[in-house]
Amino acid sequence: MNRRRKFLLASVLALQNSSFIYPSCQKCFSRIILVSKRSNCPKCGCTGESGNANYRYKLSLKVAESNKLFVITVFGSCLDTFFGLTATGLHRILKATLDKVQMPVTSYSNALTTKEKPKH
Repeated sequence: MNRRRKFLLASVLALQNSSFIYPSCQKCFSRIILVSKRSNCPKCGCTGESGNANYRYKLSLKVAESNKLFVITVFGSCLDTFFGLTATGLHRILKATLDKVQMPVTSYSNALTTKEKPKH
């Protein structure tokens, strides 16, 4: 991994990946695998409960500076200010919103079958 840091004043052309938060290991910050109610880090072997998973930002952007194109990736808590909350906080909001919006297919199909048919 390249550890050099540079200041870049550029225009954002595109978001490279629509998935910009990921569940992370509390020890090494690598992406963890969530299986059922458990989490496992393939890098350091740390395990835990999936409900206690922390999330981190990973924002990959295609940018242009003068006549040069770059793909840059920004990780971690430095994006908290940009989004206005932590990645874990954003994940909780997104999950709560999706839970409210989603209607189980069986409930929707039951509502259609029990609905009175219109009379002609």
